[in-house]
Amino acid sequence: MEEIREMVRVVTVFYLLEQMVLNLLPGGGYEKYVRFYLGLLLVLLLLQPISGVAGFAEQLNAEAVVLQLEQEVEKIR
Repeated sequence: MEEIREMVRVVTVFYLLEQMVLNLLPGGGYEKYVRFYLGLLLVLLLLQPISGVAGFAEQLNAEAVVLQLEQEVEKIR
């Protein structure tokens, strides 16, 4: 229950910050681009708890380390 409450709090704060950014934009020319990127950030915020539960973050970190080590080995050769 606490996790849901925290998620709602994060989304609420994000929405308030989004509205503040949109109101500070000069004119309306870039509004659709800003909304697009803020929407992507919102999706990432919503997926963050799901990826943590499923262990995707640890798996991605491990794969990144392996890739980095492979690149370093290639540089040495």
